[in-house]
Amino acid sequence: MHTRGADRRSVSSIVSLIDLGLVGDRRRADDRRRNGFISRLQLFLNIPYEVIEAVLGDCVARDVPAEEVLLEPGQSNHGIHLLVSGRLRIHFDRKDSLDYIPIEEGGCFGELSIIDGRPVSAYVVADIPSRVLMVHDSVFWEKLIPYPGVARNLLNVLSERMRTNGEMILERMKDRLALEHLQKELAIAHTIQLSMLPPGDRLFPERTEVQAHAIMEPAKDVGGDFYDVFFASPDRLFIAIGDVSGKGVPAALFMARTITLMRMEAVRRRSPAAILEAVNQALCEGNDSAMFVTLFCGILEIETGQFSFANAGHNPPLFLGLEGRRDFLKVRKGLVAGIMEASRYPMDTLQLAPGESLLLYTDGVTEAMNPAQDLYSEERFLEAVRGWDGESPAVLVDAVRASLAVFSQSAPQADDITMLALRYVGNRAAASLAAAWRAPSPPQARP
Repeated sequence: MHTRGADRRSVSSIVSLIDLGLVGDRRRADDRRRNGFISRLQLFLNIPYEVIEAVLGDCVARDVPAEEVLLEPGQSNHGIHLLVSGRLRIHFDRKDSLDYIPIEEGGCFGELSIIDGRPVSAYVVADIPSRVLMVHDSVFWEKLIPYPGVARNLLNVLSERMRTNGEMILERMKDRLALEHLQKELAIAHTIQLSMLPPGDRLFPERTEVQAHAIMEPAKDVGGDFYDVFFASPDRLFIAIGDVSGKGVPAALFMARTITLMRMEAVRRRSPAAILEAVNQALCEGNDSAMFVTLFCGILEIETGQFSFANAGHNPPLFLGLEGRRDFLKVRKGLVAGIMEASRYPMDTLQLAPGESLLLYTDGVTEAMNPAQDLYSEERFLEAVRGWDGESPAVLVDAVRASLAVFSQSAPQADDITMLALRYVGNRAAASLAAAWRAPSPPQARP
């Protein structure tokens, strides 16, 4: 990416607020609301003008010439970039490819990398001379995302971009008979989908209280399974797993919408039940295709080991306790998300002792088939983990995956396979609480 350091100055030093339409008398303010560039920004539609004006006044703006690369794959990004004027292109393979997604005036880019914290996965190129305003990610999350309308607008931008990419793939299927082009585009969609998930083999190396490992293997190039795990606050770990109805691009689009909603609500709400209810209501809106998703989510209190969780029609996680205990959690199932707005989701709690683990999974594991069309089954699943002696979550996931490979033999993978293993290491305080939980009086519900 080419940078022009002299241009990366605050708006107040290179362009007056008057030129950007950010200050003026009451009459000019009325004109700004009708004609100013802020009113054309998709990310801030229907947001109080004064809120956006106050934030953008301290942001960085710069002019870029045609064909300059603003972002490229592998690059770190720490902000949402707003296109004040001009036109940009998003390329997923080469910066000069003929296939791209356009960004028109008022659009934005860079939102995906500040959500998942991963490097940029596509090229962003100026199609014509353009002006771009950058909102740093810390400013966005602290000052703008608390307004519900901003979260909704961000979701709309992400969904529309995924939909556009899906439409591009479908058009190529119609217009090009060459199979290699279709495979290439699906591989790109696969990369985009995986980039939305945390890296399953590199989860929280800096934290000693908890260990985690995850995999997601779609049956097709793209699928509807997903997992998520991140610290919603320094002492609260959020984990989730889901399975969207159907497969392919439609399922991947619905998956992108679901995971974005889950992350937003996990930061705003402390109860897994409240998180699921908010996500369900949002998924029901405009769901003309009647798609749905099974969801399980929970919050682990790092200091105490208390794990609260709620379920929307998903498979119960596997609990791996001390002294070789292996059980499926007794989970109260709520209705799958995306069908009925008024659905409610009961919450349960579990006290984890240091050394205990949870294994979340989708039905692609238990319903995998061999050439004789036999199901892998929950019984084989339990058998695969009986020999696990509390080693790392990666060893646990690998053991199940190896068992699946032996069972399925040459049978094609019929469904997405997703697993998320979580091992609570804890501390002395957590050990004391776990001992009290296991005391014979008073009795406590266990999985």
